[in-house]
Amino acid sequence: MRPLLELKKQIETVRKELNISAENGLDREECYKISLRLDGLIADYMQLKKDEI
Repeated sequence: MRPLLELKKQIETVRKELNISAENGLDREECYKISLRLDGLIADYMQLKKDEI
């Protein structure tokens, strides 16, 4: 269960980073890189949840 909680925290942190970056007008490429990181974390989380079941 610990890895799931850690991933949730990481997902929230990166999501906030993406929101701030978008609000501050960071260029699209930088927002895209952050978005890819977020996608990867979400995929990892979903895989762990699936493995848990």
